[in-house]
Amino acid sequence: MKEYFTPLKLIKTVLYLIAGIGVLVFNESIMADEATHVGLLVGAVVLLYALDIIVLGIEKRTLFEEEGGLFTALTNLLLAIILFIVTKDIISVCLVWAVWSILREGKELTECFIRLRHGRPALVSAIESVVVIIFSFTMILTPGEHHAHVHVILLGIELILEVVFPMCNHYLDKLMDERRAKRGE
Repeated sequence: MKEYFTPLKLIKTVLYLIAGIGVLVFNESIMADEATHVGLLVGAVVLLYALDIIVLGIEKRTLFEEEGGLFTALTNLLLAIILFIVTKDIISVCLVWAVWSILREGKELTECFIRLRHGRPALVSAIESVVVIIFSFTMILTPGEHHAHVHVILLGIELILEVVFPMCNHYLDKLMDERRAKRGE
């Protein structure tokens, strides 16, 4: 498990855990003052995802080679800027946030199915992605403070799961590989 925590992954893990716990603890405060805090929070999270893609792409030297590389990062940067600009309009924040969530979770679902096809654990991640997509559709159909608040709570949970699921998957993959090696596969 030690080799899993490179310095960048450790920083990402700590930042995402702090952000997720902070969102869950302060969700009422985030929803106060109309949508200003929601737009800023979601814009910051989208910006964090973009920086994560860029930093990991540079570290792995795949920024220009992978499908989810530079252009996904640039799209996220543009969406973050839009969220920072429309921060007081809860309807716009909900719509941008929901579309971003659907696109991101669609990619996550693809990765889950690839893992499942290769006999790797991913069912819980897939269920989480489907739940977020359903809530995102709900937020698109009826954008407003109530659905935004539900999504804020989901965001806190999602930020925590964003680092917990890969850690668990890494550990389970390692166990599965060890078992396969013992069986001679």
